[in-house]
Amino acid sequence: MLINTVILFLQNALPIFVITTLLLISFSTKELALINIKWFISGVIFTAVTTFILSKNLENISQTYDGMGAELFLSFGYLLIYVFSTFLFLFNDKHYTKQLGFLVFYIITSINGSHFIIYLANYWTQAQQVESMFIGIILGGGICLSISILLYFLLKSADQNFYFQTSKYFLLLFSLGQLMHAIVLLQQVDILSSSQALWDSSRLLTEDSEVGQLLTVLFGYESTPSLLQVIIYIIAFSLPVMISKLTTIRLYTCGEKSC
Repeated sequence: MLINTVILFLQNALPIFVITTLLLISFSTKELALINIKWFISGVIFTAVTTFILSKNLENISQTYDGMGAELFLSFGYLLIYVFSTFLFLFNDKHYTKQLGFLVFYIITSINGSHFIIYLANYWTQAQQVESMFIGIILGGGICLSISILLYFLLKSADQNFYFQTSKYFLLLFSLGQLMHAIVLLQQVDILSSSQALWDSSRLLTEDSEVGQLLTVLFGYESTPSLLQVIIYIIAFSLPVMISKLTTIRLYTCGEKSC
């Protein structure tokens, strides 16, 4: 129970911590201070209510579309996370990035938070498990908080001393991990083909381990990826990077020619 709770945090709570860290890096302290407190509180309440409602209805959703409802619903949510995160990667307009940032946070929190609530609700009635669950919550929460703080300072330092867009590329890689969740779900319901794995790295690092869960959340690690997963991963990473580079070159060229 203790280990399961810690792994649950890495699976479902860590993405919320990570996206919060990445959004904090995206905006300066002055820009964050300008956020309307009333809208911020309303957004948090709206997200919490949505998470609770989804946790109560996820089982009913799973029974729709011939038992594929949950997979389709969740994969669509993960796909939206990738799309909105890609826009955050490409665009620099602070007005739109705040809105997109909230949408990404909202979807990630709703999906992962609902799974977290379902898990806790199943074990809450088991009195012998309560103590282990609380210890697991403390440990898991501490691990997620430590990772997010470390990630914040590492990316801040990398942006300032290594490459100014390091955190943006990390956001793109993080969104690819969410996209891979969607691909796996669609393969499970045979909407996308599931071919033989190209390799098996489970002997070196399994996805069920703590480190494996961490890499899965951060980069979409898969120990037995199919050809389709690898192709989509490469295209989904390369296409936004190419668009970003071409846009930068065009702006630089126009600046020189005053176009």
